Amino acid sequence: MAAAPTIAARAQMLGHANGFDGLRFLLALGIAVFHCYTLANASTAGMAWPVETAARLILPAFFVLSGYLVASSLARSGTVREFLLLRLLRILPALAVVTIASVLLVGPLFTTVELRDYFSDSKVPTYLQNILGLQRFELPGVFEANPRAAIVNGSLWTIQLEMICYGLLATLSLLSRGRLLDFLLLGWGALLLFPHIPFVGLMLAWLPAKDLALGFVAGALLYRYAGRVILHPLAGVTSLLLAFWLVRAGEHAALAVLPLAYGVIWLAIRRIPVSLTRADYSYGLYLAAYPLQQAAIYLSPGIAWWGVLTTALPLALLCAIVLWHGVERPLLARKHEIIARLRGTAVAVRV
Repeated sequence: MAAAPTIAARAQMLGHANGFDGLRFLLALGIAVFHCYTLANASTAGMAWPVETAARLILPAFFVLSGYLVASSLARSGTVREFLLLRLLRILPALAVVTIASVLLVGPLFTTVELRDYFSDSKVPTYLQNILGLQRFELPGVFEANPRAAIVNGSLWTIQLEMICYGLLATLSLLSRGRLLDFLLLGWGALLLFPHIPFVGLMLAWLPAKDLALGFVAGALLYRYAGRVILHPLAGVTSLLLAFWLVRAGEHAALAVLPLAYGVIWLAIRRIPVSLTRADYSYGLYLAAYPLQQAAIYLSPGIAWWGVLTTALPLALLCAIVLWHGVERPLLARKHEIIARLRGTAVAVRV
């Protein structure tokens, strides 16, 4: 174990040729496949238990990666304001496109009410609040007969929690630096680890999906301690197996997030060809898959989950490609210029 590199050393050695984007894409793909089953069957009933158990680890793993990468973004940002602007620039444009497309395309195509009644219904402007991270799932007359009735895009519920985690991390960084920030993060994680304690539960009653927030904190802490935490294949595999066992045990599900965090970062810091890191389709796939799956089920009542998979998933992948090359990548390429303009500062011109 002593001869193994630390997280920081391994990450520095790999540079951009790491597996973060690839792992995020695989996780997004896993969520999409899982939703094919649960949307077609309205539950996980009949799903093989190893698959169901592994699926329960996907979202916590996503938040671990998010915590690590967002903590890295915070460390690179000149100010907390710049950090928050960069986070909003990363998450809001694609979210806005998918939300507006759901209102203007998915809704009118699949609603069972007259278009005049559809656009005059208060649910339409309310649904647009998803752009701000507020959970709104219904559009008038859309997918009401599906097994998961009246839910246009159930994937959007995690966006609010992501924004909450960004805001809390930014707040803690305003209040502290260095070891004090680490101490506050550890305290936040400890509270999330024991949400069933009455006083702690009262403090955190407002926070949804505490296990996902714990994953975010664990990822952020692994970045903060990247220079001290050793990466080792045996520890990585053991951590993932332990997380699987704890989730399967049920009552220890929150504890599973801790070994999962180590295992996920171990998986992410793998050498892959640089050519595979030039596009990140994970976010677009996560946003676009759910409404397309609901549409496939609406058009073919009683369709099997694999039918949803073969019809909706290729379209979702196409949407993810369009979102990345048409929205996400162009904005990210100009992010520093955009941030400078939003801040009202001069933009450096490169000759």
